[in-house]
Amino acid sequence: MPNKTNEIIVDLTRLNALSDGVFAIALTLLVLDIRIPENTLAGELSTTLVELAPRVLIYLISFIAIGGAWGSHQRMLSQIKRGDGLLVWFNLLSLLFVTLLPASAVLLGRFPSEFIAIVLFAADVILIQLTALWLWRHASKYGLLNTSLDPRVVRSVGRRLILSAVCFGLSVVLVVLNTNLVYVGWIGLFAFVFTTDWLSWQQVNKATQIAIPLDGAARGNIEVLHGAGHLNILSDAADNALVQGTCRGDVDSHVTREGNLLKTRLDARPGQGFLNWRYPWAWETPVFDWNLSLIPHIPLALHIEKREREIYLDLTKTHLTDLRLEIGEGSINLRLPDNAGQTAVHIQAGIGSLAIHVPTGVAAHIQLFKGQGGLDVDLTRFPLVEDQKEYRSSDYDTATNRVNIHLELGLSSVKII
Repeated sequence: MPNKTNEIIVDLTRLNALSDGVFAIALTLLVLDIRIPENTLAGELSTTLVELAPRVLIYLISFIAIGGAWGSHQRMLSQIKRGDGLLVWFNLLSLLFVTLLPASAVLLGRFPSEFIAIVLFAADVILIQLTALWLWRHASKYGLLNTSLDPRVVRSVGRRLILSAVCFGLSVVLVVLNTNLVYVGWIGLFAFVFTTDWLSWQQVNKATQIAIPLDGAARGNIEVLHGAGHLNILSDAADNALVQGTCRGDVDSHVTREGNLLKTRLDARPGQGFLNWRYPWAWETPVFDWNLSLIPHIPLALHIEKREREIYLDLTKTHLTDLRLEIGEGSINLRLPDNAGQTAVHIQAGIGSLAIHVPTGVAAHIQLFKGQGGLDVDLTRFPLVEDQKEYRSSDYDTATNRVNIHLELGLSSVKII
């Protein structure tokens, strides 16, 4: 019997169109309760407008509640790539409580100080959040979401919906102290959500410019500590810069000088983003892509520690003497120097794939010390020496430019050409 949860029977475009229409109508209906009585005299207009103030306030609160729900809803649907029958019903259930909010707002507008009116309005808003949560959890549980969506974002969306419902519910308790405090609490909650949304967006789009001046140094030592995201390093920095480039996210840079040796360490700070426990409202994962350039004409030692994702290193024009890569999971595309003399390369890789390009005219000595991954070597350039774990160019001992490659692999596959 086929798995019905994986059955694609929903046109998501029409589902989006229906949802947008319902939200639009609900937003429009809210304003209908703000009316000046037909028998109002000109001299009574100012008084009548003042009397309408509570209804205007409730209109604004309701408008923000529905508008915020629509924002959440369209963001969720944008990440849902397949639909099933249950998804339709969860979506309709969420829309049901959206259509009820104008009626709840009318009741609250007429009786703004009544406990039952406040509770019914709050319950409606809470149910909008909870039904959206059920929709999201169904989509994530049965594989309907975009497969590239970060699991942390999936959890963050759920936390956001739960906390919105809980905070809105707890604000009702303020009616025991003073009815006006309930409205203050709702406005404060909306302000908090808006502020954290804005701060999260700023974090996602934040970029740090890196420029470490050479300051007359004759040698360089560069350490790069990078977590998630793409890491691209080229060999085209300006003559007066040891390293320069653009890094997404926060970066700590440490520079020290030892004689004619300039040492720098670049350290990513992903923990400052909006997906940790302090900021549970984030919709998007901060991007930590780094694009760096190294100085090409002085001797360099480069050490990179990276947890995951892709690395592209074009070190062709560098005068690289030592390269150490410690990679957890991901892919590496490495182009070694073509005129650096002697270069030592030490790579520790967990799970992923490595492509190592040795330029024409550069000899290589390749040693595999441990690992369960596959090793594919161009045997015409680097023939096997012994024990099927060591490869060596025939002219390695006399070559002007040569690399010594030391590999410690987990489940990674390596291709050396």
